[in-house]
Amino acid sequence: MSTRASSLDLRMVQQFLAVAEHLSFRKAAEQMHMAQPPLSQAIMRLEGLLETRLFERSPRGVRLTPAGAVFRQEARRLVNQAGRAVEHTRRAGRGELGSVDVAFIGPAMFAFLPRIIQAFQARHPGVDLRLHEGSSIQVAKLLETETADIGFLIPPAAVEADIVLEDIAQDTLTAVLPAGHRLRERAEVGLRELAGDTFVLFSSRGVPGLRSRLDDLCRRAGFEPRIVQEAVQFSTVLGLVAGGLGVSLLPGSVRALAPAGVVYKPIAADPALLRVAISAAYRRDRLGEAAQAFLATAREYADGERPAAPCGSSGPERADGGPAPGRADTAPT
Repeated sequence: MSTRASSLDLRMVQQFLAVAEHLSFRKAAEQMHMAQPPLSQAIMRLEGLLETRLFERSPRGVRLTPAGAVFRQEARRLVNQAGRAVEHTRRAGRGELGSVDVAFIGPAMFAFLPRIIQAFQARHPGVDLRLHEGSSIQVAKLLETETADIGFLIPPAAVEADIVLEDIAQDTLTAVLPAGHRLRERAEVGLRELAGDTFVLFSSRGVPGLRSRLDDLCRRAGFEPRIVQEAVQFSTVLGLVAGGLGVSLLPGSVRALAPAGVVYKPIAADPALLRVAISAAYRRDRLGEAAQAFLATAREYADGERPAAPCGSSGPERADGGPAPGRADTAPT
């Protein structure tokens, strides 16, 4: 930008447009709420900056020169753009414009993310929302590299010290069985009853927090799971179970997928042992206005409608891993 162009201020342009509109310095001065001599001096300074005359002045009145007509067109664009810049900046400051990158694991999409997205877009239609799906480890990595502003993952997760983990929703583990499984007609199953089955579980490298929970649950029931296949994506686990490769334990929100060849059964166990937290992860001091607005919407809507509870009920598990007699508590979601 030239020195002359940088000396051009918006007030000067508005003064020019007032004269160009009225073709009268007197009327233009009244519109600008100023005396006529300072307005005439401002136009002369503008003509000096542009190194050309903008108006022809004569006893018969004022008219635009050819150069003035060109500048009038550009000046209108400039003033309009300045107005848009001010409005957009104010809206961005209110979190109504900008962009938010959100990383998430599958259960977040099944459990609550659609209603958060719907509510957020209704409130902030000018914000560009970009979504990134991955495992908990991948979500953590996207946060660490600042590719994502907010992530939804299952704790515990190895994240950098300045990343906040805020529990935002609860899910409940459920047993996932092939459609032809011997326990398919049961209202609920005890983990010990699955001790003789092969398992399809999450990879400890891909989803370490959840995998450690699943291993611990099996050990509490008195057995080590016989793992025939590991996977990272929920859809892969479900597909392998549907293929008869084994059984699995997954957050109940995956019931939303309901693929053919799979049945879901509540687990007869202490509900506290089956709860799985889903956390929002973020760097508190690096959230822009739009990201803060998304996080506020997530807090409002994440647990507003819980995922549908698995059909049937669950109660505490006996020492042998089977269902406790005379007790059938509905598993919380």
